Amino acid sequence: MISAQLIKGSLAATALNLVLFFPSTAAPLSFTITHEDIVTAVPSTSESWRKYDINADGKFDQADINEIIDLGAQNIGFDLNNDGKKDMDDALALFLKLSVMDRSCNGQVDDSDFEPVEPVSMPDVPDVQTVRQLVIEHVSRARVNLPSDIEDQAFRSVPPGKILTLAERAYVYQIAGLSGLAQSNLDAAIWGSGRSFQTDERSPGAIGSLAFCMAVNDNDDEALLLLAYARGLFRESAPTATSLGWIFARHGQNEEALEYFREAVFYTPEIAQYHMNLGILLMRMGKNREAFEEFREAVERDPGDAKKFLFFYTTKPPDEPPAKKPFDPEEFTKELDIEINQMEEMGYSGDELPLPWDQMSPCDQARTIPEILDRKFGQQMNEIAQAYADDAAKKINDIIKGYWPKWKNFIEDWNRCVDGVSVVSKTGQVIMKSAEKRAGNDRATLTREMGAEVLGYSSFFMESALKQASADANDLVKRFRNAPITAQALAELKAEAYKDALENAIRDCYKAPIDQAFRWMTAKSSPYGLPNPSIETPESQNFHLLFLVIPMRCFDIKGYCPDGGAGDVRKPDVSFDPTISIDLFIISFEWNPITDEFELNVGQGIMVGMTWKPETGFGVQVGLGVHGSIGAAGGEMMVYGRFDEGKFTIETEIEGSIGWGPGSVSAGNTVVQATFELTSPDNSL
Repeated sequence: MISAQLIKGSLAATALNLVLFFPSTAAPLSFTITHEDIVTAVPSTSESWRKYDINADGKFDQADINEIIDLGAQNIGFDLNNDGKKDMDDALALFLKLSVMDRSCNGQVDDSDFEPVEPVSMPDVPDVQTVRQLVIEHVSRARVNLPSDIEDQAFRSVPPGKILTLAERAYVYQIAGLSGLAQSNLDAAIWGSGRSFQTDERSPGAIGSLAFCMAVNDNDDEALLLLAYARGLFRESAPTATSLGWIFARHGQNEEALEYFREAVFYTPEIAQYHMNLGILLMRMGKNREAFEEFREAVERDPGDAKKFLFFYTTKPPDEPPAKKPFDPEEFTKELDIEINQMEEMGYSGDELPLPWDQMSPCDQARTIPEILDRKFGQQMNEIAQAYADDAAKKINDIIKGYWPKWKNFIEDWNRCVDGVSVVSKTGQVIMKSAEKRAGNDRATLTREMGAEVLGYSSFFMESALKQASADANDLVKRFRNAPITAQALAELKAEAYKDALENAIRDCYKAPIDQAFRWMTAKSSPYGLPNPSIETPESQNFHLLFLVIPMRCFDIKGYCPDGGAGDVRKPDVSFDPTISIDLFIISFEWNPITDEFELNVGQGIMVGMTWKPETGFGVQVGLGVHGSIGAAGGEMMVYGRFDEGKFTIETEIEGSIGWGPGSVSAGNTVVQATFELTSPDNSL
């Protein structure tokens, strides 16, 4: 049996993808090989892993891969992608190789990964009493290692007084278990998952989570028993199937593991990680073409994950387009000429301009290629981001149109606008975040494609390094041609000069662009900030000013506003207070149409004012503040104390306004810092 200590170090990402019944965003590539990637057993014969132990520390792990990459993938002794070359692509393929060979799931390969393990089998579905007893035993053992207030901690986020259903309580426990798993706290994970099942015995997610924890804790037999029970509750569970596949793969039973991994993909094809797991197992079984298709599917469903892209890239068959782009110096000559012309038009002088391509040294040409590609792909990304921004603006504008006033009835327009504020705000945020995430995925994809293109020019970079080294060595030797030294000494000097020059040239002309390619190939995806939309969306621009505009239409639309009471007018759910004001420099008068509050302020610097509310009547306020305007835009910032109805309140107010002359409409945010009730000993004012 595999030691539990070998597989407890990387639980978080695994739990989210193997146990939950709902999709979760995959973590970006950190190049720490985690348990979620290491789902396969090793080959049936002990393939030599020692040739990958570059640093000779007795194991093959990420440190060996990093050392190869740091050396620019020079002088490696293996061709993993079978393309007839031993280059950086083979170094990148080692990440997948490590995942395939590491049976113990501890991020390293040594002889222990090739030792025989006992086979396991799928048990019959147990009765509920057997399951209950197992759960009680494991929950009890885990509980003694947890804080005494663990129950309170689990329900701390539940609002006080809220009555939860059994399903809701079970969900809280399951979240607590997953939180423990994410923190590598196996006791908390077992306790939370077990308590979730004890609360709701019909939850396959709870029992599946507990089964996974048992497998991580090296209790495969009990884990299989619980997974069999989970399948009895819900046969089409992809997480349950994945957990089963993982257990069988760890025991070298690849055919059984393949069956369960295929089930997971069939039940929930939209989860990229399930395709990833299946692809790695297929690689283990020598079915590289099928594995490539699964990696392709994983990348398409989760383009933000660089690890999935890397596995897809390194398994790409030779006949799979697009083929590596051949180096074309004419292309870079034209791109550089375009850049020089643009800089000249912007007024740059000759000394500030880059040299034309044919005047550059070999090393400068090599270093310039990533810069040219970065500008080229950057322009593409700007176009993509603009398209996302315009599309998001159109979608938000279409939503706003449904809440736009019809200018026939004040109450109807006001309430329609009130309804729209929450919808537009929340939906707009979702639309923008989704657009930024998709733009970030596209940016990561473009960046990786750029890295792949640079890697394709590795032969040119090496040729450039050799040319640069020869030129630098010759320049150095020229200085000694007339020196009184023998021909043999001159030859030795030239050899030594070439050796030093070659070392520098390989670092600057070959390794520098290759390192940049590697960084681009492993680019993480993150939300990409979008530019302002290039299309006009007047509704989007003006919607949040409607609370200021609608009341004013009462003055120019006959019969628009009701006579007498306000009827069913509702208060909008906004984070600012709209006001209509008259500003006479040191004297300002404001009316809030939502609260019907009137406010009169006098002064600049030290401000004294009076307020009136329908509920409380008159009050007074005094504080420090300043207000002013530039053109149509104005603003006010004030800290003041207010006394009203026996309460003394300290508030901060920030306000912006738009208007010409003494009249303006404004919106501000008021923050209450402290409130004190002033009462006499007998509680009367």
